[in-house]
Amino acid sequence: MAISMFMIFAVTPTPGLAQENQVPSGGRLPEEKPVNRKVTAKSSRTGAKSRGAIQSSTKSSGPVARTPMGPTDSIAGKWWTSSNDFGTSQVFFELNGTSVSGSIMYADGRTGDLSGSLVGRKLNFSWSNSSGDQGTGSLEQSWNNFLGGSFRNQKGASGSWTLSRVNGNWCFEGSRNIVRQVTHNERGQVFFLSEDSGREVGHLQGPLIFLHGQSGNIKGTMDYQANRVDFATGAFWTWCGPRVPQR
Repeated sequence: MAISMFMIFAVTPTPGLAQENQVPSGGRLPEEKPVNRKVTAKSSRTGAKSRGAIQSSTKSSGPVARTPMGPTDSIAGKWWTSSNDFGTSQVFFELNGTSVSGSIMYADGRTGDLSGSLVGRKLNFSWSNSSGDQGTGSLEQSWNNFLGGSFRNQKGASGSWTLSRVNGNWCFEGSRNIVRQVTHNERGQVFFLSEDSGREVGHLQGPLIFLHGQSGNIKGTMDYQANRVDFATGAFWTWCGPRVPQR
């Protein structure tokens, strides 16, 4: 039987980890910085020493092209669809250079595949599923753990698709010493291990997380960056890693 979730959030922290003094240590991973390139104009004559050649080397030849900023965080791994009309599902992404492949598992039992290429933070892809539907779409990694975009099927119907990264490690009250190892399935069921190896359950409903306890469900709301979940009890989780150890 699942342990009451109210008991989990009422656990007395170890010395030095008082909730009122804790500062979230999860959240955004550092962004990649664009590469600064120094451009030096070359003289048309080898060994030119004239004043004209020196002046020409200091003149701007126009805007310097910059390398597109890469994704803040790898999109490889398991993602959950939320608040969309693509269909309740989970998606597994595999990234090989800029090439992306994915498999879709719908809550109603359908399966699907997608493939595309990642340029900067934008993924353009084509998809198909076991119902015979197919089409194209795009996803943009707007934040570390949040993807949003649109799609169109072969009949011309269009819609939106939003993905949230729920699968991974979440730090209770921002403490990396109190980690919840969370995973989920295509039906939106949530499973997580607490730091004392206690197994708890819950479910996903769009961007909301409900934890099931003996006293009822505890509602958690994921923020727009998908880096934090605030629960109705006043407790919160912060994102602190995409990997979940295999058990």
